[in-house]
Amino acid sequence: MRVALGQLDMVWEDKEHSYKKAEKMAEEAAASECDIIIFPEMSLTGFSMNLKKIGEDEKNSETVEKMQNLAQRLHLAIGFGWAALGKNPEDKGTNRFTLMESSGRKLVDYVKLHPFSYGQENRYYEKGQEIVTVPFLGRMVGLFICYDLRFPEIFQAAAKKADIFFVIANWPELRSAHWETLLRARAIEAQAYVVGVNCVGKRDKMIYSGDSMAVDAMGNILGRISNKEGILICDLDDRAWSLRRKFATAADRRESFYGECFQKE
Repeated sequence: MRVALGQLDMVWEDKEHSYKKAEKMAEEAAASECDIIIFPEMSLTGFSMNLKKIGEDEKNSETVEKMQNLAQRLHLAIGFGWAALGKNPEDKGTNRFTLMESSGRKLVDYVKLHPFSYGQENRYYEKGQEIVTVPFLGRMVGLFICYDLRFPEIFQAAAKKADIFFVIANWPELRSAHWETLLRARAIEAQAYVVGVNCVGKRDKMIYSGDSMAVDAMGNILGRISNKEGILICDLDDRAWSLRRKFATAADRRESFYGECFQKE
């Protein structure tokens, strides 16, 4: 699977101008014969709590429609983030990661399981209720968003089916060491490929260095892009499963015991 990591310097809360940047990146990825391009969390707006401005109807999303048309035109699968409004005006929204097939068919939506309470995201966005894994190009992929990366349990659960994890983020430069460490740790623990796609630039008083990277199932960094807007292309093979069969750490997990430990006061 040839994956393009689209490290965007999106224009703050400006979908039109951010989309133009994303479109050029997608065209570059298609010309390089990539199977998919993946963009950061809240791909066209940045990590905004202003749902009145950036939120979209869950079933009639402008961003989803644009990405659908782009995928069809370029024959390129696209993964992207966006903010959906709640069903009622007083409801919280949802922070979403959508995977679009090259045909333009929406394959799956994932809702962020862990809104970032330190940044008050939980005041505006609901918690997701489902770990999402889905067949994609002959593989099984799991979808996660940003703060989810700090919770290894969900990656272990997803690894029962998936051998590739896509993680989209708006992860600030201040904690870039955490970003790399956690991406590599999740890959090593789950014996899976991890593709982390971050944004770059300065928005809402935060600086982002990007550091988008792909990590193999041994924790080796296959490629990395930092401190600039652009795409990184990485090829992912299917050796994670052979590693799991040879070095079967999952077989030694004691999940019932761990559950008992969590239940103890």
